Amino acid sequence: MKDTVDRSFKYVMQDTAKFYVGGRMTYEEMISWDDVPFKIKAIVNKELIPAAGRDDITLEDHFRMIDTNSFVYQVFKTLKTKIKVHVPVVKEGKKGRSVKYDCKILSPDDYIKLLHEETEEMLDEEGKIIKPVTEEISFSKLAVMVFH
Repeated sequence: MKDTVDRSFKYVMQDTAKFYVGGRMTYEEMISWDDVPFKIKAIVNKELIPAAGRDDITLEDHFRMIDTNSFVYQVFKTLKTKIKVHVPVVKEGKKGRSVKYDCKILSPDDYIKLLHEETEEMLDEEGKIIKPVTEEISFSKLAVMVFH
């Protein structure tokens, strides 16, 4: 049987204005993939991994532990970071309770607030917590190129 790798939400793309990184990529994967631009790899190596303390962490996990007064937070702001996230919303209908996901593009400030919100009311029928799904993180190409 062939060993397959789960590549859901693990990708790197770019258009004329932005770099897009899949929400489940770790820093280690970002450094090892050939598709990741060198300048992004340099920022990950120089600023993000030292701040996170390890390279097996995702951007989402790193945002969970970022202090908004830290230098790495300022790095994300300087790179004009935007986070595309699917936020669960509980809907009450004729057939009972259901969960729908609203797609939002958030700033680092709003994303950190979302990650730290209480999720008690966001329980599925089995009592499991329903979490937001981070699809991708984007960086401004211009901001990346002028970053020192």
